[in-house]
Amino acid sequence: MAGQLPLVLDRPDRHRLELFQPGTEGREAWQRVQAVVRGEVRFAFLWGASGSGKTHLLEGAARAGGGTYWELSALRREAAAAGVSPEALLASGPGDGLTALDGLEAVAGDADWEAAVFHLYNRINEEGGRLLAAAAVNPNSLGLVREELRSRLHWGGSFPLGRLSDDERLAALRGHAEARGLDLRDEVGRFLLRYYSRSMHQLMAALERLDAAALAERRRLTVPFVKARLGL
Repeated sequence: MAGQLPLVLDRPDRHRLELFQPGTEGREAWQRVQAVVRGEVRFAFLWGASGSGKTHLLEGAARAGGGTYWELSALRREAAAAGVSPEALLASGPGDGLTALDGLEAVAGDADWEAAVFHLYNRINEEGGRLLAAAAVNPNSLGLVREELRSRLHWGGSFPLGRLSDDERLAALRGHAEARGLDLRDEVGRFLLRYYSRSMHQLMAALERLDAAALAERRRLTVPFVKARLGL
């Protein structure tokens, strides 16, 4: 029937690797991550400010490569609560697959955690695994106390992730909407960027809310619908 909304049975995860929008500044990092997933290279370090897509890339790569994703601030809290040493916790992960280590700034300056990450790098190297690591800043600006860890972080190269332009944000939104079976027209996307947020994290959360509302109410995404559902 003309005008009928499509029935979407699979609501995709926002961190699927194929939905990542690298933008101009992050293209080299994106290509390197793909090479690690394919097994063409074994190590890479990504860095960029909040909202640059580090978590999306690392979670997506771990899933695409059948590997393990670790977020270090959460892991540090888990270790403290359980009374487990950093060394023992990181030793529990696989060494021969793909490991994604996110948020290294959370443990920089802590000698025990730095030693555990250093030994993880060595074990992965010895066992033929692959590792993607990421932080808010480049390895030389992390404030590490172990010089040998700084050296490990440079294995495979250090790749910056920049912020997206508005056109790139719009393209990313459109890609996520299409994956959900939603038709996100330019005027709706630009309305979101102008009146809701330019943060990709907040925009993705808004898109999930709008997706659920559009599906429940069998409505298309229009500017009036978006304004009403987001309280704008």
